[in-house]
Amino acid sequence: MTQQFEHLFKPIQLGPLTIPNRICFSAHMTLFAENNLPSRRQVYYYAERAKGGVGLIVVGGSFTHETSNWFAGDLRVDNEAAISGYRRITDAVHEHGTKILSQCWHWGREMASVRSRRAMWAPSPFSDPMELETPKEMEIEDIEELIEAKGRSARVIREGGFDGVELLAAQGLLMNQFLSPYTNQRTDEWGGSLENRCRYAVRVMERVRREIGRELCLGIKLVGDEFTPTGLTLKDTQEIAKHLAATGLLDYIHVCAGTLYSLPVIVPEMSFPAGFAAYLAAGIREVVNIPIIAIKRINDPALAEKILAEGQADMVAMARALIADPELPKKAREGRLEDIRQCTASNQDCVGRVLAGHPLSCVHNPTVGEEERWGTGTFQPAVRKKKVIVVGGGPGGLKVAEIAAQRGHEVHLYEKGSELGGQVLSMTKVKSRGDWGSVVRYLTIQMRKLEVKVHLGREMKAEAVLAEGADTVVLATGSTPLKTGYTSARPEVSRLPGIEQDNVLTVFDVFQDGKGVGRRVLIIDEFGDFEATMTAEYLADQGRQVEIVTRLPYVGMKIEPSSIDPQMERLAERKVICTPLTMVKEINGMTVVGNHVYTKEERQFEGVDTVVLVMGKRANQDLYFALKGKVAELHRVGDCVAPRKITDAIYDGNLVGREI
Repeated sequence: MTQQFEHLFKPIQLGPLTIPNRICFSAHMTLFAENNLPSRRQVYYYAERAKGGVGLIVVGGSFTHETSNWFAGDLRVDNEAAISGYRRITDAVHEHGTKILSQCWHWGREMASVRSRRAMWAPSPFSDPMELETPKEMEIEDIEELIEAKGRSARVIREGGFDGVELLAAQGLLMNQFLSPYTNQRTDEWGGSLENRCRYAVRVMERVRREIGRELCLGIKLVGDEFTPTGLTLKDTQEIAKHLAATGLLDYIHVCAGTLYSLPVIVPEMSFPAGFAAYLAAGIREVVNIPIIAIKRINDPALAEKILAEGQADMVAMARALIADPELPKKAREGRLEDIRQCTASNQDCVGRVLAGHPLSCVHNPTVGEEERWGTGTFQPAVRKKKVIVVGGGPGGLKVAEIAAQRGHEVHLYEKGSELGGQVLSMTKVKSRGDWGSVVRYLTIQMRKLEVKVHLGREMKAEAVLAEGADTVVLATGSTPLKTGYTSARPEVSRLPGIEQDNVLTVFDVFQDGKGVGRRVLIIDEFGDFEATMTAEYLADQGRQVEIVTRLPYVGMKIEPSSIDPQMERLAERKVICTPLTMVKEINGMTVVGNHVYTKEERQFEGVDTVVLVMGKRANQDLYFALKGKVAELHRVGDCVAPRKITDAIYDGNLVGREI
């Protein structure tokens, strides 16, 4: 084991449990459950992280009462029918020496009743800032019913083979709602003073401890700071932590941050500094004498070691980092840091998919949720070693090359540019999007280690590809921005007048050399995603005056919920103007003419030096059709199939790499 991680791989005692190292795979929603019961998919998902060397796993998405039933993919932990499924999960995890807990939670007001068809329950009848549905103010019998439901859940957890329970009193969920004066405005014994606001948590802790005894571990996740007006601050939570720890019922405290009011803090995207919330854990550690777990964008083992060495926490929690690379602990222990797939914190396939009601995935790791067929140790060596040519050095092409080389093929990768990375290279030029570079960095290192023969500055035509005499050709030639008017979303506009003017550019033009971009820039956005907003941010940082015009109801409409606020804040700081519900109908010199989507009122944008188009892309498929029927085994991946996201290119690359 490398001496670099003196603290990270030291065992720690959490009550009755000896945890083999200081890394926790923290609770999160996966939506892998089947009709609220444990699934085979979850067995392999958690076993993969245990196999990768994590010390402690906390299973999340575990609700305790029908009034908290939002997604079929969540686990209903008070249901005895779940016990056998839990046993399969815990047995698979214990096989690798990892300890495993189950979280217990109730959404309270931070959900919608669309699935349960029952009114939501909360301490006070105020809606949350996202779903905006008013809950029922809980009556005393409701509170008692939920306390008993927590007891039933603890029994199921114990019989399911778990090593303990983590209660969730953070992220604005029900127990947090009782603790906070922001959400608890009751005047009875369950609200008002700190002792009254803590009463629900203490009663639940007592009930759970009666079920699990002292043989199992009991922890709680507290919100270190709600970052919410009139909400809990670190000073408030220090007092709450002292009160709860004084009961003697807890074995550890996990310190989180944020509510749905401050959603970006709960799941901080890449513009947040790594480890930014560790000070909250340090603040709680100052006032209690039980182990403290720190969390929030702790994305690499070196940072984790630093937090532990400085005494800010006793353990560190990683969710997204271990989603991206389940073997992070093992690789760190072996000193293989450059082989770690570092989380991008883009949130588009973990947070974004789950909040949209879809199962968890990962930009960087296409095996998430597919561990049974694609997990560690599932590679099938090639039956026959082939010469494989990959054309295109973006994420899709790099992933194909990595997987094919791992399986024993001789791989040649051709990239027409001077460096690998494709469109990711443009994204990393934006300061707040820099962590996208981890995708290219990891895959580029693997090219060297796997002895993939990389040819830069080589644009391959059909004749050149055929001359190589390859057994298999994989095309990852990407896409080209459309500059022919609106997409099929607006078929009535086949061509935008003035679009061929010299002052009309695409996003690719902006990031490739930036030539011809004037002082005042108007971005026409048809898609409502990061492409327009990050381009605006990039140009504004260069001193340009930027305005985004879109026919959509608001700029950034398709950016996932945890990332939209930080992005819009950055645009506001840079004085980028956002003009929604406006259809551009003509570009005439330095004047752009548009009209309101509904009122049709005309508006003119005068003095525009440069127009930048975000109108979609066209698949670069000419080479594919030139080779089709002439190559024995021909594949294509990523944007040259259909322009999509990085995650799709990497997923395609993984799939094709395994099929060759």
